[in-house]
Amino acid sequence: MIFSYNWLQSYFREKLPTPEKLAEILTMHSFENEYIEKKGSDYILSIDVLPDRAGDCFSHNGIAREISVLLNKKITYPKIKTKETLKDSILIDIENSDDCLRYTALIIKNVKIEESPKWLKERLEVCGINSINNIVDITNYVMLETGQPMHVFDYDKISGGIITRKAKKGEKISLLGGKEYILDENVLIIADEEVPLAIAGIKGGKKAEITNETKNIVLESANFNHKLISTTARRLNIRTDASLRFEQNIDPNLTSYAIDRAASLIGLPSSSKIDVYKKKLKPWNIKINIDEINKTLGIDIPKKEVEKILKNLGFIVKENMVIEVPTYRQDVTIPENITEEVGRIYGYDKIPLTLPYFSEPAKINYDIFWRNKAKDIMKELGYSEVFGYSFIGDQEKDDFNLTVREIINPVSSYYKYLRPTIIPQLINFTKENLKYFDKVKIFELGKVFDKRERMVLSGAISSNDYLLIKSDILALFNKLGISKFSFGKEEIKIGKDVIGKAGIKSGITFFEIDFEKIQKNAVDNKEYKHVSYHPIASRDISGLIDEGAEIEEIVSKIKNIDLVKSVEVFDVFKGKNVPPGKKSISLTINLQSEEKTLDGEIIDEIITKIKKTINWEERK
Repeated sequence: MIFSYNWLQSYFREKLPTPEKLAEILTMHSFENEYIEKKGSDYILSIDVLPDRAGDCFSHNGIAREISVLLNKKITYPKIKTKETLKDSILIDIENSDDCLRYTALIIKNVKIEESPKWLKERLEVCGINSINNIVDITNYVMLETGQPMHVFDYDKISGGIITRKAKKGEKISLLGGKEYILDENVLIIADEEVPLAIAGIKGGKKAEITNETKNIVLESANFNHKLISTTARRLNIRTDASLRFEQNIDPNLTSYAIDRAASLIGLPSSSKIDVYKKKLKPWNIKINIDEINKTLGIDIPKKEVEKILKNLGFIVKENMVIEVPTYRQDVTIPENITEEVGRIYGYDKIPLTLPYFSEPAKINYDIFWRNKAKDIMKELGYSEVFGYSFIGDQEKDDFNLTVREIINPVSSYYKYLRPTIIPQLINFTKENLKYFDKVKIFELGKVFDKRERMVLSGAISSNDYLLIKSDILALFNKLGISKFSFGKEEIKIGKDVIGKAGIKSGITFFEIDFEKIQKNAVDNKEYKHVSYHPIASRDISGLIDEGAEIEEIVSKIKNIDLVKSVEVFDVFKGKNVPPGKKSISLTINLQSEEKTLDGEIIDEIITKIKKTINWEERK
């Protein structure tokens, strides 16, 4: 978000630090600054406001308030003078107060549409907004100043009153700029008694637009459901400065202040405010404990200092450390949020560096141990590790018919769900990488969120090759010391417990396994033996065994035969071309003697003995 350094300076009588120093202070305590750019006699600060603070800091008022607290400087807000002398009024109707939380309007007559003064155009230009005319520019200016988007209608072009409602299916609107949209019943609009006037919270329509002939205007300052605006903006592919702010759940109590500010800048008599506000948002209380705050931060901050910080931030400190939170801080809902506020303002750099107290020697963290081991094995099998977002959007949700958990404060309007599986992302990554590579094998070991948060191991290959995926999973399990596993049509089991699944979608073969269950069954018992001087002789055999035979029992019987060094299962198959009551199995048998090199005759004798031991049948 772009901010004007000179504009921020206007809130303070004392000189602010240089733009570079100010950006450093904000980075240390509030938000990172992406870049600083000189623009004429001003400087642009590109401040990366965090999503949970967008409701109060997507404005110069909000950033100035942060600066005031951090530098302990008195802030002076612009003076507002209004003249509500006109007797005119307009009917405002809100069909659903959950869609439109508040709608504030007023009428101003005998306006003169002309070019904006130089100071106004310069401030808008620094913030990346083109000047249109004095009235429209004032509404944009107030949005940048307060964070409250506004709109202005030509009063004489409105038929009857103003209605906030859902559009009718097939209803049309021509927006400013001339593009026509066909709406449906999911889109919230501002309408008069005849047609839509604007898409609520996003963009105005042409019917009541301001032109050089406009004489009388209606100022709109409203608050809409942030989820509804986000969904509509994405579906219609319209992103505006207004929608960007409305998507962030701004304070509904801001509408009245903003409309007064706009009327004050216009400087003409206005009607009284027409204000429809059915479900008023009031401040809320949070009980805090100073000892808990200090324990969490690891430092002893005096109670008076904590109170001072909170008061400077706009909180009201009541008896027994009950904190009243202002409505513009909708991100503060629990005591831990208060702790974070105290910590960042006090300064994390002031917390001394101390070594933690160890009451006993460090132990192996088996979570990290098994994750690293599994990653190493996957890389040995030719997979490349990828890292995806923990969030997904509507496209992944709909394409894979996923049940998801929605995030209260999403990092963006698209990534608004916690992922319940990694598979959609791996399939998309595979498709994207096929643009540059002939073959792709990728995996991710990460968290998913369905009924609970859990760790899964997921993989994908760029071919329709279920047998290859099975072979890789067999190798993984063997190297992790897991023996009691089996494959169903799509299920992967350890014993009778289903631990994962495998499948094919869009020509890409994938698997996903519950890593916590893998970890419980993995074995790391190493037995150190004398290394033989004689080479290992390996033989691959494939044949049929009884369908009910357990793989781990087969492997155990073979290992008990003299001179068998190790056994690896690389394929198990039931189905087409396999007789009823049987299953196909493929093994690698490694043989080694401590005394001599094994010749072909001895090896053949051992293989024959193995086949007899496990009731082996040759394939026909």
